[in-house]
Amino acid sequence: MTTTANRLTVAPFRQVLGRPLRVGGIDYLNSRPLIECFDEVAGDEVRLTNHVPSELARRLRSRELDVALVPIVEYFLSPCAAEYRVVPGLGISSYGAVESICLFHRVPLGRVERVALDSTSMTSQLLTRLFLAERPTGAWRSPDIDGATAPRVESSDPDEILAILEGRDPGGAESFDAALLIGDSALRVEPRREWRSIDLGLEWTRWTGLPFVYALWVHHGDALPGIAECFQTVAHRGFARIDAIVDRGPLPPGMSRSHAIRYLSQVIRYGLGAAELEAVRVFVRRLRRAELIGADAPEELRFLAVGD
Repeated sequence: MTTTANRLTVAPFRQVLGRPLRVGGIDYLNSRPLIECFDEVAGDEVRLTNHVPSELARRLRSRELDVALVPIVEYFLSPCAAEYRVVPGLGISSYGAVESICLFHRVPLGRVERVALDSTSMTSQLLTRLFLAERPTGAWRSPDIDGATAPRVESSDPDEILAILEGRDPGGAESFDAALLIGDSALRVEPRREWRSIDLGLEWTRWTGLPFVYALWVHHGDALPGIAECFQTVAHRGFARIDAIVDRGPLPPGMSRSHAIRYLSQVIRYGLGAAELEAVRVFVRRLRRAELIGADAPEELRFLAVGD
């Protein structure tokens, strides 16, 4: 059990706010190092709850949460974006294969007409739509894409997508030609043989030479000293405990201990440096060019101050 003596001194969020700092995380395997040590570091100064990415974005907009690990596109699409500030130095990204953002297709990409998009996703939905929008230009250099027309896309429940991919819902097999799954659902799926998989993190890096940033810690509200330091300390302690995080589990079905450790320590990246910031700029520019976001969406992130 964590005792008060083991906790660091953090900013008195309760004293300033009259309540704990409300933090929203995601109970995906790839986010656990970022949320593992909140109790140890902050105690009752922080109240952590977990939600799927799309719900995190909604709660941050409505100020039900003060800080949330939101999909990166929330920062650019939200009507509250001017009030958002990013915790510096932290994010969830990959360079090359990410393994947990997968587009499955059962027909050649040039013949895909209907696409089911994991409804819990925001950033990965737009990344998929960008991938499909760029197909006629060959920008992604993927096979079977020349001359393709834009397919119809719709949000779908990830459990329903899983059931169809794995053949547990034979009646739904003809309902779409391709499907996006993210997070632990993508890690656990065992699709039938007719479904082929595209790792969108790998495709992005092949296309741009850059990492891809999926999520950020974003604060919504008046400036509050100490948030950045608190979150950075929580993350650094979590990075040192990946083995323990994996041993405690649960892991996606079928994932071995060694795979989970490799995934968290080598596949997923948690820094937010110059390459990641450039990747954000490139993503926004590509989305604008494809008219998937407005032309006025900002390219630059605004950060919480450190040391105030």
